[in-house]
Amino acid sequence: MFVRLTVADVDATRLWFHQVLGFESVFDIPQTMAHLRGRRYQDVLIVKGEKHKAQGQGVTVSFTWQSSVDDLVAKVRTAGGKVLDGPVDRPWNARELVIEDPNGYRLSFSQSIPHKDLEEVLSGDKAEK
Repeated sequence: MFVRLTVADVDATRLWFHQVLGFESVFDIPQTMAHLRGRRYQDVLIVKGEKHKAQGQGVTVSFTWQSSVDDLVAKVRTAGGKVLDGPVDRPWNARELVIEDPNGYRLSFSQSIPHKDLEEVLSGDKAEK
């Protein structure tokens, strides 16, 4: 498990974590996401998204999921949860599903997908623009 923070400016947040907290980058996609690590087991994933007004909103508890995240959709809805995003393939080699549980907590389930290297991801972004 790790914390995922949704922020308006990924690069500024990454820099703040580097300079203020001493975290190091594990993997970055400029202006999209940054995987940061402090000490062992202190991982933070910063992703670009809309800015949240209330303190604490925008925090997502993320789980690495071994089976298909697509299979969770019907179970979540049947059990009173809401699908907020996905399932969708992300540029950091993951297929993700973000849900809201009946208590209002946001949970992200991330399934590994076939590896794309950073150059492939970035060249794909340029082709879409």
